[in-house]
Amino acid sequence: MYEGLTLDDLAIRGSSHTPFFGIYLASHAVRDAMCMCHASVGCKVKTQEHLVYHDGVQDAHNRRRYSQLIDEDLIQGSTAQLEEEIVAFAARLGSQVVVIDCSTPLSLQVQPLKGVVERCRQRTGVDVVAVSARNYDNDLWFGYAATAAALFRRQFEVAAQLDPPTVAADEVSLLGMPFDRYEGDSQGNVAEVRRLLWGLGLKAKAVFFAGEPYATLADAVRARTHLSLPWMAPALREVRQVAEVAALPVPMGFDGTRRFVLAAAQASGVSSQRAVSFCQAELAAAKPLAELARRALRGRHYVAFAEAPRLAGLIALCSELEMVPLALGVTHFRLGGRADVQAMLAREFDVCVADHVVWLEDPTPQAVAALGPAQGGAPALLDRADLVVGSSIERDQLAEYAGPFLEFGFPSEARHYLLPAPWLGFRGALRLAEQMMQAVVARGGR
Repeated sequence: MYEGLTLDDLAIRGSSHTPFFGIYLASHAVRDAMCMCHASVGCKVKTQEHLVYHDGVQDAHNRRRYSQLIDEDLIQGSTAQLEEEIVAFAARLGSQVVVIDCSTPLSLQVQPLKGVVERCRQRTGVDVVAVSARNYDNDLWFGYAATAAALFRRQFEVAAQLDPPTVAADEVSLLGMPFDRYEGDSQGNVAEVRRLLWGLGLKAKAVFFAGEPYATLADAVRARTHLSLPWMAPALREVRQVAEVAALPVPMGFDGTRRFVLAAAQASGVSSQRAVSFCQAELAAAKPLAELARRALRGRHYVAFAEAPRLAGLIALCSELEMVPLALGVTHFRLGGRADVQAMLAREFDVCVADHVVWLEDPTPQAVAALGPAQGGAPALLDRADLVVGSSIERDQLAEYAGPFLEFGFPSEARHYLLPAPWLGFRGALRLAEQMMQAVVARGGR
């Protein structure tokens, strides 16, 4: 089992954002949620500081509580203490939902959590769900998707106890929206995807997640169609046990967004002609602006790091702008690796990456740093790059790189947005192209 392991296998990397943290990130994306981190001592959210600096608007820590139990407490029984914590702090914070974030050491717990969940629902009068986080088997996107699945299921459990809801033919729910901060990028994405769906005559009231109050998720039971983005993939099987859910392509780039709109129309029973007409109008309006970006970026070499769906969408957009990839890093692993990105590019974007491009999968800091810049001798790969796109993690690992760096993804600790700055949809393609264009033209460092 351990044959061939090296110290690199133990190095902290992007995927060290665990599902334990992913559950909290999802809770953060529900405006009035509380996350009860139920774990033994030493099982803290190691990446919580990233979120504190990443989200410059919304408090990123006071809606999180720790049960702070030692292993002996778990073995002898800890549910009474846990219940009192939940009841006290849910009332103090005015929480409308409590997500119990359960880490791996709960295998030691002798008492099941089901009773805790039921009693806390009765005592607090709000929804309570428990989501399991096996820290060493998955990454943050697993925890994020698992939380969305748990809260999606809960809407239908509650609805089953009431009169049957009236299903609205023009409403859809959307699962797997990557919302990591209350700034213009995440909020802009929500607004843009809703705008795309509204172009088809569809209202997306329940979005998992959109930084909105928990009550908005109840609209999921009235939606005729349930749609999902690729970030929901780790828990797609679970939500399909609750309702039929259509998996859509990632709405990034111009052609990628067009395909998303057509797929959403097909899944929702909307006329294909309406979808085509909407896309034609959007693309016609975007064409002169996209051409401006293409002229500025054509032939520019870039290096990019992101999780699989975001990376595939970014590569597709860069291909449309005639940019040339040098190296591509697939961060995390639960949403896929190199093969998955290449399959997504071929299936959803008709894009193929040249064989000479360097690929990094779930890279260690050493692997990222090895890209350059050169310290003498032969030029390093980064010496040829006009732009690097990645999170604060890659930025810090490439501290010696002095060229343009565009923070993109979680976390982005230095780049913040005061106004809408989506990267999904037609407007997101233009906004992201604008950011890359400005970074390359300015060449003013990071």
